[in-house]
Amino acid sequence: MMAQHQNELDEFEPTIIPSDPLILIPAISKENLEKETTWTRRFSGIFYTLFASFLFVSATFTIKKIGVDLLDALLLRMILQATIMFSFVVYNKYTLVAHQPRELFLQILCASTDALGFFLYFLAVRYVELSDVNTLAYTRVVWTVVLSVIVYRERPSIGTLLALPLTLLGVVLVTQPTFLFPSAQSSANTVNYRLRVLGFIMAITCALTSALNVLSYKQLISTSKQIKPSVINFQFSFTVCLFLIANQFYKVFYLKSVTSLSYFISWPYLLSSIVCLISILGSILIQKGIKREHPAVFSLLSAADIIYALILQNIFTSVRSNFYALLGSALIISSVVLIGISKIMNERARRDKIKRNNNANNENEKC
Repeated sequence: MMAQHQNELDEFEPTIIPSDPLILIPAISKENLEKETTWTRRFSGIFYTLFASFLFVSATFTIKKIGVDLLDALLLRMILQATIMFSFVVYNKYTLVAHQPRELFLQILCASTDALGFFLYFLAVRYVELSDVNTLAYTRVVWTVVLSVIVYRERPSIGTLLALPLTLLGVVLVTQPTFLFPSAQSSANTVNYRLRVLGFIMAITCALTSALNVLSYKQLISTSKQIKPSVINFQFSFTVCLFLIANQFYKVFYLKSVTSLSYFISWPYLLSSIVCLISILGSILIQKGIKREHPAVFSLLSAADIIYALILQNIFTSVRSNFYALLGSALIISSVVLIGISKIMNERARRDKIKRNNNANNENEKC
């Protein structure tokens, strides 16, 4: 009875989803091949993913419009999230630290890269429009596949070879460096150009760290039987809290900007904190979406972040995305579509091969 109860706990424990699950193709087994998915369950995965993207983008956009620093608004949410996850881990007596040096290194790498990418994303939103940050961060899908080819020495597919130049061209069109676009109008001419460049660098670095996070997460869950996903989730939340607290010390001791108590009890900050807490629902829906949807399809649906941000930006702000920025976003989305289609076709071929082998084995058993 105790073992059965423990299995139920592991099945329903909160899980952390890596930055992008495209490379984490589920294992193909006979049970998976025979499993049928109803139309309701199929479309629920799509709905969860799209609605989660809307919650995340609208929450970030709303906080930025309120005028509260996103890193300040996240403080209450991340402290609460880390506390809940720590209580869950302690209650279930999960192992917090891996015993093997290699697993410990992967555990540290996984938590630090995920937290750094999370922190850099919201830091980049300070200086660059949300739509541009989402577009550049979305390149994580391509960087993940490229890094997997290098690390695992896989033979690159045609989709990967076509997606890489499209991604690079899309990044150039979104960032629009002055040495290539001397007469092009910036998509946000009210922001200092140097700060915009800093924001672009942060967004691209966020994409690269997110790609590294996917690879380290994949290695960790495939080699470690002790470390549960909820433990990684707690360590991610705790690391983000450290980043946010360090940001407060940076503001006080370096920028000499002392934040008074009235700031944290003002209605803009309280409203922003509530919006951040509501966005936790988006994280839960993302987990449901990835469990019910193919990883490649999930990655394609995540492009809704870019579309939602563009719609909100062009409706509720005076900033208008120019042709080059829109074209760059379209190229980056197209590169992910190519990789997604390639992944789906390869998995379908593997499934067909397994089905043929199972049918051949059944016929041999009958004979």
